[in-house]
Formats: sequence, structure tokens, C-alpha cells
Amino acid sequence: MTNQKRWIQSGVLWGVVLGGLVGCAMIASPPVGEIGKNDHAALAAWYDKEAAHLRQHAKDEMAMAEAYRKNPDPSTLGVISHKIDMIQHCEALVGMYTKAAEEADQAAKAHRDLLK
Repeated sequence: MTNQKRWIQSGVLWGVVLGGLVGCAMIASPPVGEIGKNDHAALAAWYDKEAAHLRQHAKDEMAMAEAYRKNPDPSTLGVISHKIDMIQHCEALVGMYTKAAEEADQAAKAHRDLLK
């Protein structure tokens, strides 16, 4: 492996790591003010909005998986390639986003039930 290729791979790896850190730092959490005030209507609305965002992320990941399926790398046709791993990765994220959206729906329902 040439030095140039190693530098490129290292750069890509660090880019992925830093991107993951930024992504994790941007994870939404319920507004603290509404929790302190027991504002269940606002919390239910927040969880509904979060569920919609999560479903959109799942839809985006599914589209990405389809793009990987439709556009396999021509140099690896017929051979297991890194794109198959990317398809599995996207599908795993779809499952996680879908489950998180269902949990957000349940939390919204629980807050609406507390209003009754």
C-alpha cells in the first residue's frame, strides 16, 4: 500500500469519526423547561415532532440503501463488496430509527394520557 493511499484512508477514517462525534452531539433531547413545568402538552408535541424526524431519517436511509442496491460498484460485480456492507448498515439504521420513532410515539401518548 502506498503512502498516499494510507493518508487517504486515514483521512477518511478521521472524517467518519469526527462526523460521528458531531452527529452524536446533535441528538435531540426533550426541552428541559417543559419537563420542569410538567407541561405535558408541549412534551407530547415535542415527541410527535421527534417521531416525524426519526421517520424521515428512516426514509432517507432506506433510499440510500436502494441507491447502493441499484448502483453496485462495477469493479466488484458478482463479488461481495463494501457496498453490501453499506446496504446492511443502512437497513440497520432504518430499523433503529423506526424503533426510536415508535418509542417517541409511545412517549407522546403517555404525556397526552397525563393530560386527562
